[in-house]
Amino acid sequence: MKGEDIEFLHDMRVASRRVQAVLKIFRAAFPQREYKKEYEQIRLLIRTLGVVRDYDVFIEKLEKFRNSHEGKDNRALDMLIIRKKVERTNNRKAMVKIINGLNRIGYKENFMRFIMNPERSEGSHK
Repeated sequence: MKGEDIEFLHDMRVASRRVQAVLKIFRAAFPQREYKKEYEQIRLLIRTLGVVRDYDVFIEKLEKFRNSHEGKDNRALDMLIIRKKVERTNNRKAMVKIINGLNRIGYKENFMRFIMNPERSEGSHK
């Protein structure tokens, strides 16, 4: 959540995508309405993580390109990097807000209840 390790964000995104894939495989095992709620929340999380991850990758590539062209006039490139970092920060704030919102509604507990006993998870979301 601190945003210091870009690989941690990547790991979160990969794990979320794996959960999404497993949900797809076992779709028939869950009540349709509850499945749709859970699936949409996973998709929201994946999209949100993806936006920030895309900025991380882009910024890293820009910085490597700039570093490989040292001694040249890189002011425009530096300005682009600064702009993308600001955009990343703003998108990261939105991501943290979504994750905090999921934590606030007890998403982890509700998701575990859904997975462990799908027929009784109906109505468990706040």
